[in-house]
Amino acid sequence: MRQLQDKGQLMSDYRGEPLDDVLQRFTESSDAAKDLAGALHGQLSTAYSAIGRVAYKEQPAEQQSPTGC
Repeated sequence: MRQLQDKGQLMSDYRGEPLDDVLQRFTESSDAAKDLAGALHGQLSTAYSAIGRVAYKEQPAEQQSPTGC
C-alpha cells in the first residue's frame, strides 16, 4: 500500500491526512470490533444456555410428532 501511495496511485479520503494515521485508526477500530463481537457472542451464549432448556421442554401441541413423542 505504501508503494501505491508513494507513486500517487493511492490516496485516502481524509483530505490530506497521512495514510499511516488512517491505517492505524482502521486497525484499532477493527480490533475493537472483533473484541465487541466476541463479547456479544459470549453474552448470547450465556442467554441461550439460560433459556434454551425452556424452549426444548415447552413444545407447542402443533409441533409435536404424530406419535406423541
